Amino acid sequence: MNEIQKLNCEVGSLAITVNAKFSGNIGKVVRVIDSLGLQPWPEIDGLVHVWQVEVASQGSFLHYFYPSRHQLDVVSSGPIPDCYLRRIVPVSEQLCLELDVEYSCKTLEPSAL
Repeated sequence: MNEIQKLNCEVGSLAITVNAKFSGNIGKVVRVIDSLGLQPWPEIDGLVHVWQVEVASQGSFLHYFYPSRHQLDVVSSGPIPDCYLRRIVPVSEQLCLELDVEYSCKTLEPSAL
């Protein structure tokens, strides 16, 4: 019996990494930019859904070690399994804001954050 896998993310999601081989990759905020489909992933049995992601903050990087090449890559985008990610924002169309037109047309006083 085939079970439909519920994914944590979708293309366009902001997510945080919650699992990784390198501790420096945990807690990274990433944007999901593409689906790479079901693929094998080291240390995970069977096929898992893998996303192509990019780090959301400038100057932040992901670390990937390729044992066959004995190479550590430090990059701003790369593949991550869905099970290693948790969405930061709600699923599409779950969040809907209703604004009062009169209130939304008022001019806000300039300020600094």
